[in-house]
Amino acid sequence: MKALQLVKPRQFQAVEIARPELGEDQVLVRLGRVVLCGSDIPKFTGMWRGLNYPLPAGMPIHECTGTVVESHSPRFDVGDAVVAVPRGDQGLAEYYAADASRTIRIPEPLIQSEASLLIQPLSTVVYALDRLGDVAGCTAIVVGLGPIGLLATWLLREYGARVVGVDPIGCRCEAAQRLGAGKTFEVHSDRLVSQLAQDSTWEPADICVEAAGQQTRTINDCLYLVKHWGRVLALGIPLDPVYPIDNTRFFRRNLHLIASVTPPDETFMVRAADLIGQHEQELAFLITHRFGLDKAAEAYTLYETRAGDRPLKVLIDGTDWRSVTPSVS
Repeated sequence: MKALQLVKPRQFQAVEIARPELGEDQVLVRLGRVVLCGSDIPKFTGMWRGLNYPLPAGMPIHECTGTVVESHSPRFDVGDAVVAVPRGDQGLAEYYAADASRTIRIPEPLIQSEASLLIQPLSTVVYALDRLGDVAGCTAIVVGLGPIGLLATWLLREYGARVVGVDPIGCRCEAAQRLGAGKTFEVHSDRLVSQLAQDSTWEPADICVEAAGQQTRTINDCLYLVKHWGRVLALGIPLDPVYPIDNTRFFRRNLHLIASVTPPDETFMVRAADLIGQHEQELAFLITHRFGLDKAAEAYTLYETRAGDRPLKVLIDGTDWRSVTPSVS
C-alpha cells in the first residue's frame, strides 16, 4: 500500500509499505479524509522533542475518517464508516490500524458530511469540560481560539456559561462570536492582562481555558484572568517539559489547575458525534480549506503559518492515491 512519510521536517515522500498487521480488538481502516490538529504541526516542523526522522510512515495525523476493511473486533463489521484514531498517529496511509476502543461508527446522517471529522477533536473538549464540572452560569475566558479553543467556546456556551474569547487573529474572534462568545478581545493574552489591570470595573472570570499551547507564557496569563478559587483548564498541547509558573499567584489565590488531554475511551467520541449530529450546520464552517494528498506539505504549511485567508480546520482528502507516486530507490 502507499503512504506518506515525513522524511525530514516539512518534507513528505510517498512510500510503498506493507499493510499493518492487526492485533486483538483492532480494525483495519481504508482512509477517507483527515483534518490537521495543532499537535501535528510541531512534528511536521521538527519542534517536537524526541523525534527522529524519517518518522514512521503515515505520521503525523490522528483525526481521521474511513471505512473498515478488516475487523478483529466483534463491535465492527467490514464496510462500517468510522471515525478511528490511527495506531501511532499513522493515518496518512491508504490503510491504517486502529484500536476498537478508539473507534466509533459514524452516525448515518453524518457519513457523507465533512463535519464527521470534528468528532475526534470535539471529544477531547467534551472530556476536558467534564473535568470542570457544572459550568452553568459561570464566566469562562478561552485563551487561544484555534479549533480546540473554538469548540471549547461553543460547548461552554451550550453548557450555559458566559464566554469571552481571546486571540490576536481577528477571524478567529469572529468565529468565536459566531459560536456563542459574548465578547472577544483581539489581542495576545499578556496585553489583555495589562489592559484589565487598569480597568476598575472588570471582574475576573470563574474559569479560564488555556487552549493556545506550544509556548510557556499564556498559562500564567490565565492565572491573572480568574478570580479567587477560580479554575484554569490547561488544554493547549505543551512543547516544553518544564513551565515557569507564578506560584505565588497560584498559591495565594487558592486556584485550581486542571490538565486534560486524550479521552480515555470511545464513549467521548460517541457523545461528540451526538452533539455534531444535532448541530452539524452550526459547526461545519470550521473546516475552511481542502487539499489532495499530493498537496499534503502545503496543507501542513498553511496550518503552521496561518497565512492568507486564515485557516481554521484544514482537510486532506485521502480517498484517491493515484496521484501519489512512491519514489524508486
